[in-house]
Amino acid sequence: MKKLIFSALTIALLSGCSGLRTTDETFSSHAENFNLLFMQFPGGDTQERAMALVPPGATVTTLISTPNDTDSLIGVLSRLLGVDYTTVNGELKK
Repeated sequence: MKKLIFSALTIALLSGCSGLRTTDETFSSHAENFNLLFMQFPGGDTQERAMALVPPGATVTTLISTPNDTDSLIGVLSRLLGVDYTTVNGELKK
């Protein structure tokens, strides 16, 4: 039973997702990666994945992203063990 729970937790932590939520006037897209010892799961740039979900003709008003570099302490710690995410918010064209 412990192996099953551990396996399920490992798979859940290693998964990353992307998604888009919209209302009549606004949108919010996001993308995440799980980082473990400088490896990223599922991999790829979260900003590119989040921007790819932005609806055509929409205006981006806010882009929030975690540090993903090796120039800062927070960036290095996040790449060792952490989550890398990007959120893009904006307005839809009427």
